[in-house]
Amino acid sequence: MTTARKRVTATVTRAYRLGLLVLSAPIVLGEYFDADTGAAYGVDFPTKCRLVARMLWNNVRLPTGSSFVEHLVVATKILRIPPEKEGVVVECGCYLGGSTANLSLVAGLCDRTLVVFDSFEGMPEPDEVDEAHVLMQSEQVHTYEAGSWRGSLDAVRRNVAAYGDIDACEFEKGYFEETLPTFDRPVALVFLDVGLRSSAETCLEELWPRLRREGYLFTHDVKHMEISSLFFDQAWWRERLDRDAPGLVGAGSGVGLHPQRNGFGSLLGYVVKDPPVDQFDRVEERGAGAYGDEMLGSASGNDASNSE
Repeated sequence: MTTARKRVTATVTRAYRLGLLVLSAPIVLGEYFDADTGAAYGVDFPTKCRLVARMLWNNVRLPTGSSFVEHLVVATKILRIPPEKEGVVVECGCYLGGSTANLSLVAGLCDRTLVVFDSFEGMPEPDEVDEAHVLMQSEQVHTYEAGSWRGSLDAVRRNVAAYGDIDACEFEKGYFEETLPTFDRPVALVFLDVGLRSSAETCLEELWPRLRREGYLFTHDVKHMEISSLFFDQAWWRERLDRDAPGLVGAGSGVGLHPQRNGFGSLLGYVVKDPPVDQFDRVEERGAGAYGDEMLGSASGNDASNSE
């Protein structure tokens, strides 16, 4: 294939995926545009539309490893935190501040502080577990070395000041094992984008006890089997945090946000601390109902099951 044909093919592919993303936006961002989301903070529909536009623009202007759609999913959960629930928003791993700028915008709208933890010198030297990560859904192996994903604190500050809400941010410089143990503030929501399992372990060990009940912890590394598996590692959770492993929504493939060659996926997943399971719908699995009903969000399957 000639270079010109490759460029045309790449352009058509990007346009096709963008079109699919636009068409799927009412589903992907349905909760974000729900009238209840942000209502307690006075965030109305026009404000949400402006926030989408700014986050999209920031994604174009700033280098980032995550997308504005992923940022909007995180923003949705920030906007749905009751104002009376105290706590800061924590970001671990910010690269050049693309995600930080976007998250700072929603933190500012909710009058919350975004505390950003990063070495601002890149990744530490990975051990043998973290030298290479397997991504089964993407059929890739990602490798790491010391200094990868480096963004200086000055560069991050400039980017957030230009494109986000710098007044909503606090920056904690240093490797996680140096800065997180002395952090003792209540946490409303966590966004991890750390790359290494060792870093994820440190963040979980230090931040999970400070995260509020029913609080969301997002990770942008769910396709990395070495990191996804951590959320199912019973021995680790019982030893380090004295509780059962919580599992992970999106493990291995990510929450379905971006059009991909084999469906929808992303690098984003999440876990909820102490979810109100007693309030969940109870479904009797007896073979009644139809898969089509489930896809369409119908309750007919549940009705049939519960009518026995």
